[in-house]
Amino acid sequence: MKVPESFPGGCKFFASFSGDEFVIFPDSTIFRLADNGEELVPHDELPQRGAPMTERAFLVCASDCRAFAASRSLRH
Repeated sequence: MKVPESFPGGCKFFASFSGDEFVIFPDSTIFRLADNGEELVPHDELPQRGAPMTERAFLVCASDCRAFAASRSLRH
């Protein structure tokens, strides 16, 4: 699933201490932000350790991941 420009109301966002970001949709489905920042990857559960984050922070992380992936592809 592509990362949307905004999420439906009721979504919850979390950052793990391992550097991954997650979103839980209102229907309880969980997705992890892919390393490329463009996709949401289905995930079975949240990590045991994490911290809540805002939708805006999640979207900034996605944007930063896309920028990093683009910079890496320009080097090759």
